[in-house]
Amino acid sequence: MREVREAAETSLTRAAALSGWGKGHLSRVERGLTKPSRGLVEWYDTAFGAGQALLGQFLDLEAAVRVGREMSLRDARLHRTTGAARFPVAAGGTVPVDHDPADCCLLMDEDPPDGTLVPCGQAFDKTWTVRNAGPVPWRGRWLTRQGTPGVAGWLQSPIRVQLGEVEPGADEVIRIRLRAPRVEAACTAYFKITDATGRLYFPGSQSRPLHCTINAVEWDVRRGGPG
Repeated sequence: MREVREAAETSLTRAAALSGWGKGHLSRVERGLTKPSRGLVEWYDTAFGAGQALLGQFLDLEAAVRVGREMSLRDARLHRTTGAARFPVAAGGTVPVDHDPADCCLLMDEDPPDGTLVPCGQAFDKTWTVRNAGPVPWRGRWLTRQGTPGVAGWLQSPIRVQLGEVEPGADEVIRIRLRAPRVEAACTAYFKITDATGRLYFPGSQSRPLHCTINAVEWDVRRGGPG
């Protein structure tokens, strides 16, 4: 939300005046401290020309949270009836069998940076350098795409890519090939580290997803830049 506002060269003060929401509230939303309402997300989409890209992301995340709650409730029922949950349970849903609460992943670097202009329909590579900052080695982990395909501004990508074996304190460079949509849009793809079945190693608020945010634009080949 902050990126599309800044791309439209609109200050936070101006956005607050135009939208009717308080400047402090908008600041907390943009920093990820407060959940936005659907109405606010739709206003950002319309006011800053993002089509329905932000709304699509909002609905994706709502669906992911709903699935996590359903998984938690399922395991709670299983625990009551059998005395043991099928998988370890943490806030936001089930976690892998080798889940360790001291596990930690830090984002060290990424390329290209957020907001990069990419020609509509063009394929490109996104890399994240992450550090295993916890006490346990990473084995059999995957970077798995979050959300549902087909929403406006969807970045095409593989569903998941496998990570190498990463010892505590070591870095891992994760590379994934994406393709910009064929229409102009500000778009974001979200990924999280999971096991082979898709269970999150860092559920709930333990870590923010890795993401790739680009602006797909019509490209003028003769000028070597946006049309």
